[in-house]
Amino acid sequence: MLAYIGRQAIYNTVYNVAGYELLYRRNEQIGAAGLDMDGDEMTKSVLLDAVNVFGIKNLTNGLPAYINFTRNLIMDDFAYLFDPSDIVVEVPSEIFVNDALVSKLSSLQRAGYQLSLNSYNEKNGRIKFDRIINSFDVIRLNIAGKNRLQVKDLLQRLRFSRTQLLAERVETESEFEMVQALKFTLFQGYYFERPDTVSKQVSLTATPYGKLLAELMKPHPNFEMCCRIVESDGMLSHLFLRRALKARYNRENVAAEIRRGMTLMGLDGLRQWTAAQFLKQVNTTASDELARKAFLRGRFVERLVQKSETSIAKEQGFFLGLISLLDQVTGATLESILTELTLPEEAAAALLGKQENEYSAFLQYAMVYEMASGTAQFPNIKLRLGDRRVSNLYMECMADTDRAFAEVLEE
Repeated sequence: MLAYIGRQAIYNTVYNVAGYELLYRRNEQIGAAGLDMDGDEMTKSVLLDAVNVFGIKNLTNGLPAYINFTRNLIMDDFAYLFDPSDIVVEVPSEIFVNDALVSKLSSLQRAGYQLSLNSYNEKNGRIKFDRIINSFDVIRLNIAGKNRLQVKDLLQRLRFSRTQLLAERVETESEFEMVQALKFTLFQGYYFERPDTVSKQVSLTATPYGKLLAELMKPHPNFEMCCRIVESDGMLSHLFLRRALKARYNRENVAAEIRRGMTLMGLDGLRQWTAAQFLKQVNTTASDELARKAFLRGRFVERLVQKSETSIAKEQGFFLGLISLLDQVTGATLESILTELTLPEEAAAALLGKQENEYSAFLQYAMVYEMASGTAQFPNIKLRLGDRRVSNLYMECMADTDRAFAEVLEE
């Protein structure tokens, strides 16, 4: 599977790279502008891939990575999961400013994090940020379409600020000369370079979510191994504990809190949470629809197994349905997927179309049901339900899917 991340260099006055802005990319063509995505989700995805897939220092050659943080993530202390020498916390100009935000930004700066105000402009002006304007290490100004007088007027509002000024959207040599003369010290734009998309071939189990999912697919998952996988990654630990404990957790004893959270969540809850997170992470398509469909199919097959006379374990039904669409979600082949995410031999043979068996019957039933055809022929899976009850079951699975993906967005 290929992982993607966008990157655009930030230059100083002598044309040396001073840092990189990291940008969300779902594939080679689709970035944030091509998706209706939550800002929290995009930042988490960028950081997860930057740290666990690419290596953040490799992406930036050891220079600071400028990353946009939403208000939710700032208030949730998300930046503390990362080394202050690796990132610059970019604060969006449309953010709601109150005492709570000011306190959080002050704490971040005291902890050694650099702060950047993103796209300061005439609309938000100095009034909104006058209380904290000197808290920022960098202030970005978008100069696109502005002449010298307009930029000088905007700078007048910052006359008491001691921060570094970063001119973004610098696209011509004359614009570069203009902002240099106006005492800008950092620059970004097409005049220097366009954003590039970095890709890397990674295995599905290279990231913590993939490792956790692979462990949970085993007939008897190792509780301690699951705990260690979660504990090994700061972001995964944070998101898991937010979901499992629903409240602030004890940061002084994260290992114990993870064990408590797993006990409360249970194996079924952990499987579903991990699967939803994993699908969001590996999805390379233009929307979440296929990822949601994979989760829904997995949940439906699981429930069908529970309501049938079969020896198949319900969790294997869940993974059977989920993996049946994973090739379309990730762009990888089913053969390569099954070398990493192992299923019982008969289940793998059913997925690959090599064998008709009990697994293939359940999968075929789910796929025929999704077609909603009045003339479709269903395989006999010895269901202990009538047609009307199957419809209710499918609706319950749809609600489970909505809830699982909503929880991913809330964390």
